[in-house]
Amino acid sequence: MKTPILETDRILLRTMKSSDAKAVFNNWATDIDVVKYLRWNIHQSINTTIDWLTYEEGNVESDYSYQWVFVHKEYNEVFGSGGFSYDEERQMFELGYAIMKRYWNQGLATEAVKVMVDFAVNTLNQTGIFAISSKENPASAKVLEKAGFIYCKDGEYSSFDGKRVFHSKEYLFDTNARV
Repeated sequence: MKTPILETDRILLRTMKSSDAKAVFNNWATDIDVVKYLRWNIHQSINTTIDWLTYEEGNVESDYSYQWVFVHKEYNEVFGSGGFSYDEERQMFELGYAIMKRYWNQGLATEAVKVMVDFAVNTLNQTGIFAISSKENPASAKVLEKAGFIYCKDGEYSSFDGKRVFHSKEYLFDTNARV
């Protein structure tokens, strides 16, 4: 299924485009405070951002990956990204997201997560979605809990390059929760 446009009162979630590279690079992909708990590393050049966005553009028709950029409707600003990637081992989608610092603590991450989960449950008919949050990032855990995720167990995850390891909390979406 093609990744659809999703919308909340304050956010437009649309597919990623390579033309978003400057905003993504400047707004959060180069911010160590945003990236420090993510699997991917800080982008050292805009070419890394372009390569990533081009890759995601190529997956827009995939049934195994649904990725969006978040656009603040009032300011028409690209301020974050997120989505789902299918995890073969767990046989379910994993949720991930990041937003620029200026928009932290405004409920926008929770708003984005809720509409993405609603899409996964009500359109893709998913009965389980998991997310992993670093123990050092309690704000992310709060976002997940507000969106209906339930803590399951402690664990750990690594950055894609294997150079960083994080102690984590693992969450599962409760399909009985309201989103």
